[in-house]
Amino acid sequence: MGVRQLFLAGLVLASFAGCAAFNQPSEQEKHNVSEMTTHMRTWALGRGLIDLPANWTGGGDVKLYYGLGADHSSVEVRVLGEGVTQERFDAALDERARRIAAVKNYKQGNAPMLVSVKIANAQHKLLQYYESTELPDWFIHESHLLIDDVYVMLRVNSFNGDTQPVETRLLKLSKEIFKVSVPENAGAGFALGPIVIQSHHDQEIASFAFSPPASDVLLQVYINALSPDDEEPLSVRTKKDTQIFLAGDYENLRLGPVTLAGMPAEESLIGFSDDTHRQILFVSENYRGKPSLGRPAMSVRLGAGGMKAGPIDPNEPEDLVRWTLPAFANKGYELPLWQQPASEEPVNPSLTDYEAMAVWDAILKSVRIRFGAVAPKPDPWATDRGPTAEEAAESKRILDEFIASFEKPKPGPWEEK
Repeated sequence: MGVRQLFLAGLVLASFAGCAAFNQPSEQEKHNVSEMTTHMRTWALGRGLIDLPANWTGGGDVKLYYGLGADHSSVEVRVLGEGVTQERFDAALDERARRIAAVKNYKQGNAPMLVSVKIANAQHKLLQYYESTELPDWFIHESHLLIDDVYVMLRVNSFNGDTQPVETRLLKLSKEIFKVSVPENAGAGFALGPIVIQSHHDQEIASFAFSPPASDVLLQVYINALSPDDEEPLSVRTKKDTQIFLAGDYENLRLGPVTLAGMPAEESLIGFSDDTHRQILFVSENYRGKPSLGRPAMSVRLGAGGMKAGPIDPNEPEDLVRWTLPAFANKGYELPLWQQPASEEPVNPSLTDYEAMAVWDAILKSVRIRFGAVAPKPDPWATDRGPTAEEAAESKRILDEFIASFEKPKPGPWEEK
C-alpha cells in the first residue's frame, strides 16, 4: 500500500450502513455556508495559497532535501508559535534545554543527553543532544529562531561525529527564512503560513492541518514535490480501499474529475457509519505528469465526525515546548494510563453533507500556485559574481579621479597662464 493509499485510508473505520440521500438545503444551511465562505482567510501553503474559513487555525511542517541520491541531507522546519515575545522564546528554550539535560546517558558515563547550547544571537540558539543512548555518535541538532514574532525550529541529524557540516547547513538556512505579512506576496520559496523559506533545495515534503476551534472537522494537506503520480487514479483506488476497509458499505456522495492548484485532479467524497456515529471523508489529489517544485503532488482531505477536539483556553499561552521534545525528555507531561480521563464518545459530523460539500468546494477551488514561487536555481559551475562593497568603492574612487582629471584641463602653451 502506497503513501497516498494510507493517506486515504487513515480515518476509514469498520463497516457501516447507509445510502446517500440529497435534499434541498435549508435556509439555516445556506446561512451557515455563507458565514463560513463569504469572508475567508488566505494562507501561504508551500508554493501556493489556500483560502480557509476565517476562524480556522492550523499550520504545518516541511522536510527539505538537499541532493536526491543516497548521500542526500535533509532539514525539518516547523513553526512552533506566532505572536511570541523574546521573553517567551527564552523561557521555552530554557525549559527545553533543562528537560533534555536532566536525562542522563548511562552509556556515556551518565553524561547529560544535552551536549551543547550555542548562542548565535538573542534570536537564534542552537542545541545539540544525543539521539538516544544506543549510538554514541548520532546527534540531533536544533536551530531555534525568533523571526520577528514567529518561533521557528530547524532540526537535523548528524552521524559519525561529523557535526560541522550540519551546523553550517543550519546557520545558512537560518538566514534564508523570512516572515510573510501578506501571503500573496510571499514570493519565491516554500511557505509555512507566516514564514517563507528561500532555500535552494532539491525536494520538499510537507503536511498541514487546519480546523475550526473545538471541532470534529479537520482539513489535512499533504505535499510531495517530486513524488510521481500514482499509476491508478483516485477513483479506482477509492473502490479498492473502501472494499477492504469498509466492506464496500459506504455512501458515495460524489466522485469525479476536478481541478486542484490549476492541475487536473480527482475527488472522492464518501460517508460511512457504524453503530455509534457517522463520518464523512472527502479526498482530492492532483495529477501533473512532470513533477517539479512548481507542480507538486497534492492530497487534500477533509474529515468530519468521530473524535472532537477540546476547547482551547484563550487565557492559556500556547505550549512551545511539549509537542516537539525528544521522547526521552517528555516525561511528566503524560499522566499514567490509570489517571487519564476516559476518552470521549465519538460524535456525528457537525456539518451536514450540504455544508461540508459547499465548504469543500470553496476551499478546493481556492488552492493555487503563487506567481514566481520557484526561483531559478543558481548554476553551480557559474563563476560570475558581482563586486564586493570594497571593490565597488575602489572602482568608484578610480572613476571619480579619472572624471575629475577632465574638469580643469591644463592650459595650452598658446593660452595665458
